[in-house]
Amino acid sequence: MRLLCDEMLSRLGRWLRAAGYDTAIADSGADDRRLLALAIGEDRIVLTRDRGLAARAGAAGRVVVLESDGVEAQAREISRRLAVDWLHRPFSRCVVDNTVLRSARAGEERAAPPSARALGGRLFICSACSRLYWEGSHHRRMRERLESWR
Repeated sequence: MRLLCDEMLSRLGRWLRAAGYDTAIADSGADDRRLLALAIGEDRIVLTRDRGLAARAGAAGRVVVLESDGVEAQAREISRRLAVDWLHRPFSRCVVDNTVLRSARAGEERAAPPSARALGGRLFICSACSRLYWEGSHHRRMRERLESWR
């Protein structure tokens, strides 16, 4: 399942990425026609709170209008409506740009803070933005949140 969140749902989009879903997030001020064209071209489901977007030609079966306010309620709503598994492939994508993460190489690991290297776990890197990821305390808290939405 490939998703596209409009700008109103960008926080939800980052959590979907954390869960491992290929989730594009619309640019600020993106035109509805452009969003639909992107969704059709990339075979994505659009998540929005905008009923007008859902009413546009070509939106049928492609757009899901969320009723809930706040990321917690929205996460639970799409769990029910789209059968989203919040532990699909957790922490396998960059939450910033959606790129699939890979294991960091020895030279790349040196860029991590000493506290991250001291944990002794694997480090992952985004090949697009070079952001490093590791299993620190934030990882545990994020995983608990994903599990609570299951």
